Amino acid sequence: MNASDANDSKTDLTQPLNHQITRRNFISTVSVATAGILLGSCDKKENPTEPTKVIPEGASKVATAEISSYDPTSLRKALETMFTNLGGLSDIIKSGDKVGIKINCTGGAGSARSYQNQVHMPVGETYWTHPEVLRAVGQLVKDAGAGTIYVVEAIYDWDSINQFGYKPVIDALGAQFYDINQKDPYNAYVERPVGDKSLIYNSLTQNGILNDFDCFISLAKSKRHKGAGVTHGMKNLVGTLPVPCGKYNNGQGNRAAIHQHRKYEGNTDSNLCRVILDLNHATPIQLVVNDAIRTVLGSEGPWNRNEWALRPVALNRLIASKDPVAADAVATKVTGYNPMAADGQAPFPGHINYLKLATELGMGNHDLGMIEILGPGV
Repeated sequence: MNASDANDSKTDLTQPLNHQITRRNFISTVSVATAGILLGSCDKKENPTEPTKVIPEGASKVATAEISSYDPTSLRKALETMFTNLGGLSDIIKSGDKVGIKINCTGGAGSARSYQNQVHMPVGETYWTHPEVLRAVGQLVKDAGAGTIYVVEAIYDWDSINQFGYKPVIDALGAQFYDINQKDPYNAYVERPVGDKSLIYNSLTQNGILNDFDCFISLAKSKRHKGAGVTHGMKNLVGTLPVPCGKYNNGQGNRAAIHQHRKYEGNTDSNLCRVILDLNHATPIQLVVNDAIRTVLGSEGPWNRNEWALRPVALNRLIASKDPVAADAVATKVTGYNPMAADGQAPFPGHINYLKLATELGMGNHDLGMIEILGPGV
C-alpha cells in the first residue's frame, strides 16, 4: 500500500463529519493462519461462531480502545480498562517511584500555530501529543502509586508547553516539566550507555534526569515519518537528544547529524532507524501509549510537502503495551500499513523496517501473529 492508498481509506478531518468513515470501513480483519489469531472484525452476522483463539507462547499483549473524542472522563475510563487488560501497572510502578512521561511537541510553537490556522484544529488533534491523554495517563500513574511525575520533552520553545494546554495539565497532576534539550536540573549532560547491542552510538549524550526514572512512559502521537517510515512510541525517543549539546546537529538548529549516518549500506534513513533502536536500548520504555484517536497521515509534521504533506484523520484508537515494539506494530496497522513489511516496502520505503530489526534484537514482537489484542481489533 502506498501513502495515497492509505490516505484514501481513512477519515479526512478536513471534510465535513458526515464524510468520515464508519467503524465498519475502518476496522479490517487480519487472520494469521499459523497462529490462529483473529485480530478483529466489526461485522455483525446471524448466529456468529466465535473462532478459537490460540495465543502463541511468548506473545505480547497490546490493549486497544475505540474512542472518538478527547473527553477527559472517557479517556480515563478507556485507559483504565486498557491498563487493567495489560495486568495493571503494579509490575512497572511501585509506591513512591519517579515516573517519566515523554510527550511529543515536535517542530515548535510556530509550526503548530501555522498548522492550527490552516486546518482549524488544535495541534493535539493532529501531530502533537494531546494534553488530555497526558492528563488521563498521569492520573492513572498517580493512582498506581507514583511519587513524582516528570513530563519531559526536548522543546523548541516554552510556548510549546505554555500555550497549547500542557501547563494546566502538568500543574493539575502536580508533575514537574523538564526541557531535556537543556542540562537542568543538573549542571551538565551525561553519557548514557547504549549497551552491547549498540548499532550507531555506543553512548548517548543526554539530560541526566533520564537516569532518575524508575519507570519511563512514551506517550506518542501515531504518525508516518519521512525518514523512519513510522513514528510511534519508540521513535518518540528521538526527542530525548539535546540539540544544544552539539553532538547531534552538525551546527544546525535540529538533529541533522542523526539523519546523515552512513555506517551500514550507506543508507541514511536505515541508519536513522538504527539510532532509534540505540535510543531505546539506552532508555528502555516500560509502557507505550500511542494516540491514534485523531492524528495525521502523510508525515510527522507540516514542514514536509507533496506526497508527505499532512492530512488530518480520525482513527478512533488508543493503543498501549508494555512491549514497545508490539505497541508500535499495532499502531502501524491502525494507520493502514503492514508492520511486517519487507525492508524497502511501505511504510518503510527505501530503508529497513526497524520494527523487524527490533524483534531480531530481542526488544519485542512486531509480528501480528505474536501479539494478543486485548480490545477492539485492528
